[in-house]
Amino acid sequence: MEIVNAPHLPVREHWLALHHEPALMPDLPMVDAHHHLWDRQSGRYLAPEFSHDIETSGHRILSTVYIQCRSMLRRNGPEAFKPVGEVEFASGVAAMFDSGHYGAAAGCEAIVGAASLLAGDDLLPVIESMTERSGGRLRGMRNPLAWHDDPRVVSSPATPPAGLAASAAFRRGAACMARKGLSLDVWVYHTQLDEIAELARALPDLHIIVDHCGGPIGSGPYADNRDATFQEWKKAIIALAALPNVSIKISGFGMTVMGYSFAQHAMPPDSLTLSQAWRPQFETLVDAFGVGRCMFASNFPVDKGMFSYGVFWNACKRLAEHASPTEREQLFWRTASACYRLSSLENMDEYQIKTA
Repeated sequence: MEIVNAPHLPVREHWLALHHEPALMPDLPMVDAHHHLWDRQSGRYLAPEFSHDIETSGHRILSTVYIQCRSMLRRNGPEAFKPVGEVEFASGVAAMFDSGHYGAAAGCEAIVGAASLLAGDDLLPVIESMTERSGGRLRGMRNPLAWHDDPRVVSSPATPPAGLAASAAFRRGAACMARKGLSLDVWVYHTQLDEIAELARALPDLHIIVDHCGGPIGSGPYADNRDATFQEWKKAIIALAALPNVSIKISGFGMTVMGYSFAQHAMPPDSLTLSQAWRPQFETLVDAFGVGRCMFASNFPVDKGMFSYGVFWNACKRLAEHASPTEREQLFWRTASACYRLSSLENMDEYQIKTA
């Protein structure tokens, strides 16, 4: 079992079970564009646990995107190739979902790995190995980038050095990815968004997918200054959205770094409460990026410490309640399908007609 010191909330199934909601718009096709799987000292979240959350939620999840989280790294071999193990693991889980034994979703249909971009051009053999081991599911990479000088602002097991995305070595690796047609997922705080904008301008052929709303910090020195923080975040988001090679995920609200306190309540939150709390960020992101570059994603099991899978997706549907059918399709599956090239949804329009 892996020993990973992650600052995530513990998952309390008994607490989550205190509130259940039927799925809103249960026939709406959806892609979970960001989730993890692991077996750690803090808990197990593998194919059975993830499929149980999907199946019992009542939502129509058609496909999912696995994002690196340092799971099942190779124990032996060259350091650069150890992350290949995670891709092998996620590909194996995808095969489990493909069997139909774990429900109807195409779980882990797309995989985002963790090869170090600091390898520069030496990244190529690692990419080739990952592509082969993924069964063609590899779509991009993600490296630890979230950094802040205040130790109270923490969200990941690994803390990178400051300014990593601006380094020459990282940019060479990112350029290598662009040449191979891979995207770059980034998890950074709002205080780092200018750095990501510089990266996007420097590499216009690289598709950058910003995770978790661009990381508006609500903890540490920002906990008591949320209005000013929101304005800082909004300004950086608008500037970032001006770059056409950047997309964004509406996700990550259950991380403690975001500053929400729902996990401290006697009862888990309902979807109306969540949607009301998240609406300012949602509306800002959609106004800035447009629905064609926004996608919803669960960030499970990280966010499961604060709300259940079904309630999360109900909250997203409440956020999009005034959107047109076409806009909802973009937010819930089309953007993710395009960004991660989900082949199972290539004939989705025909599929929807057949199942309507």
